[in-house]
Amino acid sequence: MASLCFFALLTFTLLGPLMTFGRDDAEGSGSFIRQVGYVVIAGLAFLAADGFRKPWRLTVVPVSIIVALGWCWLSVTWAIAPDIALRRLILTTLIIWTVFVLVRQMGFDRTVGVIRLALLLVLIGNFAAVYFWPDFGIHRANELGDNSLIDDWRGIMGHKNIAGMTSALTVIFYLYYRGKLPQLVRFAIIGAAIYFLLMSSSRTSLGVGIAAIVFGFILQRYKVRYRGILLALLMIVLMVGAMFINVAIDPLRASLNDPTAFTGRTQIWNAMIHYARTRPFTGSGYGSFWNIGERSPIYRYAIDWVMTVRQGHNGYLDLIVQIGLPGLAIVLVATLILPFAKLFNTRQAEGMPTALISALLVFLIGHNGSESSLFDRDTLGQVFLMIAIGLIWALAASRRGRRLKSSGADLLAWANRRGTEMRSQGEPGGR
Repeated sequence: MASLCFFALLTFTLLGPLMTFGRDDAEGSGSFIRQVGYVVIAGLAFLAADGFRKPWRLTVVPVSIIVALGWCWLSVTWAIAPDIALRRLILTTLIIWTVFVLVRQMGFDRTVGVIRLALLLVLIGNFAAVYFWPDFGIHRANELGDNSLIDDWRGIMGHKNIAGMTSALTVIFYLYYRGKLPQLVRFAIIGAAIYFLLMSSSRTSLGVGIAAIVFGFILQRYKVRYRGILLALLMIVLMVGAMFINVAIDPLRASLNDPTAFTGRTQIWNAMIHYARTRPFTGSGYGSFWNIGERSPIYRYAIDWVMTVRQGHNGYLDLIVQIGLPGLAIVLVATLILPFAKLFNTRQAEGMPTALISALLVFLIGHNGSESSLFDRDTLGQVFLMIAIGLIWALAASRRGRRLKSSGADLLAWANRRGTEMRSQGEPGGR
């Protein structure tokens, strides 16, 4: 049941863009069918975990994630649109809980296996849409008011950036997990995913994906005993990065001031930065900046086409304008710092698991530099980020389980040996 629930959750997440394709949802009401679907999946996840008889199986969300959610819930008290914020936050909380419950129930191997199946089916669907229904599977002229999208592949994902992200995730999951597939088949799937990623022209997914794969290769041979060396290397990288930023700050500032840079995203970012300066510690409240109708602050801080966008194209700025700088700091600790710390300190995560999870975290966190998904309901990046974190805790739990099982086996073996000795000596305890 857990596997079926998880597959259904992935289906709703991956096909979400297709289910809402062509809708002009100015107030972000979402899809009623998907919302009901998530509630049903959460209920089935409760049953799969045997929640009535074993309620401790339901308390699997890491404390750090709970704290981050707590700050989001607190922000509803000052939200510009508390009604919309409450609805969106309930969905975010429900999905996070469902992901952690199901991943813990299934364990690492089964979770990754279900994900790979879902991603493969989506990849097949994407190619089918491109070759059999090209008017739907390929961006056409003047679509979405952006001529730069012409001839970019999107498959069944609604937009080329989402299709590119899905393809990059497929590469990571098939590259860093061998499973039982023949090597030839596995590499054929990886090649097909790379080809679709290139044809989508999703530069963010391509660039961040390459960085994530390289990072995964480096950590593939990581051992827990190397963590001191790894920490020293990270400190060196941070210092070099700080010096580079200091040297490159003027060109970077010039790029940010250029309205045509980053495909126009800088104009969106400037509007968000101006708003963040007015409310740096609280923001507008969770889910109360974009898609809330005329109450949205974007109408007062932006002009022209920027007022028509539906997200900030930067997950970090989006969190700052919603839950403030303290909220962003809490979320980053919960989704980046503590997960990496736990991963690098878990012996069970050595080898391929480390490579897979590390590549996922780097890709998903890096992807938020130009797209927004961090702590945002059922967006593809948010769901897979929670899955990646859940896999770390699942690995740690499996290691504890094996250790307890090993201890029990040792105790039973000792008892058997002791009983044999007592019987051979004729002691009464031998009975």
